[in-house]
Amino acid sequence: MELQGKNALITGASRRIGKEITLSLAEKGANVIIHYNRSEEEAEKVRKLAEDYGVKAIKIKADLEKDDEINFLIKESLQMFRKVDILINNASIYFKTPIDELSMEIMNRFYSVHIKAPLFLSKNLGKVMFENRYGRIINIIDYAPLRPYKNYLAYIVTKGGLYTMTKVLAKELAPYVLVNGILPGPIVPAEDIEDKDLPLKKTVLEKWGGEKEVCKAVEYLIKTEFTTGSFIPVEGGRLIC
Repeated sequence: MELQGKNALITGASRRIGKEITLSLAEKGANVIIHYNRSEEEAEKVRKLAEDYGVKAIKIKADLEKDDEINFLIKESLQMFRKVDILINNASIYFKTPIDELSMEIMNRFYSVHIKAPLFLSKNLGKVMFENRYGRIINIIDYAPLRPYKNYLAYIVTKGGLYTMTKVLAKELAPYVLVNGILPGPIVPAEDIEDKDLPLKKTVLEKWGGEKEVCKAVEYLIKTEFTTGSFIPVEGGRLIC
């Protein structure tokens, strides 16, 4: 399946993994919708870089913690491009939430970004994909739901919800929309990490993967015609370490 002329929405597309996915798709001929929240300057840079590949590129600001802005992102995406062929649910938040410090407010933040936004983006855009008899939804999850670690309860629990959602949506939207997930591990260091070598000691390959490894998995899941409800681990062997 060629990407030329397909329309892709990537959430959290202004930085890090989202940025590289966006530019990888643009390089292969896909028009891109660059979702961002606070990083407007970075989003504009990504938009210009994407346009250099000769595709259409727009950016849309939306706070995925707010219901009305999730709906705005859906409406604006369809209004600008009329249809979305590929949805990459990449946006994420990540910070420590020790169980003794967990509050409903914090949990609601993680729930909105990791579950509510991907679900309603998939529901509404997936309906259009189904009607057009073609679509790909790819959820960027994490290996952590399969091998959890301490002090990140809200992050891991909601990513686990996204993991389950991937399977459910694969059934709901079959046979025309393929829904799959990617389980990254140590791809790039977290911005606030103090010891960049520590995560690598917990992997078999003992190195950072780099964003392009995720892009390779995304490309496969877009091109496949016979994979749905499945997951590609891109975690350097963390799950067997």
